[in-house]
Amino acid sequence: MTLFTAETPFESAAIFTFGLQFSGFIVAYALQTEKFYDILGSGNFLLLGIWSFFASSSPYAAVSAAATVLFVISRLWLLLFLGWRAHERKGDSRFDGVKDKAGMFFFYWMMQALWVYCITLPIIYINTIFTLEDDVSSTLTVYQVVFLVLFGVCIFTEIVGDVQKTLWVRRGREGGFCTVGLWKYSRHPNYFGEIFQWWSAFFLILPILFEKPSVYGWACILSPLFTCFILLYAGGTGLTNAEGSGLKRYYENATLADDYKSYRENTSILIPMVGYGSIPNGIKRVLLFEWDRYEYKPQTSPTSKEDADFQNEQSRLSAETA
Repeated sequence: MTLFTAETPFESAAIFTFGLQFSGFIVAYALQTEKFYDILGSGNFLLLGIWSFFASSSPYAAVSAAATVLFVISRLWLLLFLGWRAHERKGDSRFDGVKDKAGMFFFYWMMQALWVYCITLPIIYINTIFTLEDDVSSTLTVYQVVFLVLFGVCIFTEIVGDVQKTLWVRRGREGGFCTVGLWKYSRHPNYFGEIFQWWSAFFLILPILFEKPSVYGWACILSPLFTCFILLYAGGTGLTNAEGSGLKRYYENATLADDYKSYRENTSILIPMVGYGSIPNGIKRVLLFEWDRYEYKPQTSPTSKEDADFQNEQSRLSAETA
């Protein structure tokens, strides 16, 4: 099977992605290391995006070229950032007690394969949907320009948010929680950028989906939906990790509690904005992701020393990844 032909792009991408991540698992388990887990995931993104573009059987549409460039910028940043973070931390605590268990370690690698595949679907689609018989436009429509700009703005937001948070940490975490730059207007601007760039990518291809409907085409909605699941719902990562019980480090710190409460009440959880404090709570709950599951609820029952140690470790990890 030839990779990324107009006939089998989605099947080929799946075989390549799951094969690559399975190979990564074999090597990582044999060496008992997780150090190249994030790097192999990010590199997989880049390979899918670039190869699907250059192996397309059609003349390159302007929208395909523009979307691929933005995709490469987004995933190249992810590769650099996660590679740097792995080097700084000299390991990844997510894999403590996991990498020596073949079944669980294998699950982590296959989840990464699913993540890479789902996220990349819109780019694979837009790079391979056109054929030589199509009248491929060499110019962009107004609609395409709008969503390409939104795609780019979200990528820029994620990169700036990551850089600002990293510099704040390296300066000694002044103030106890990050309020510099974009973090003054959103409690998680990096997550905002990651989520909405894939919604932008999906809406970018939406007119083509109606023009050339297919099962694989409509499956592209898995890209933003899977991102939302990981960052909004999945345990141990995203907002579920950073908010909720992860806020213990602020609310049970007498020095930070009042300041953080004020920051939280006046700063959007996700979408950067001003005037958040004046928005009714009902609107925040329904439209702005300020859900009850992200509220801090102190434990009222006594906990064992082991439970307390575990909660403290989770709070530490939340501070590092939020």
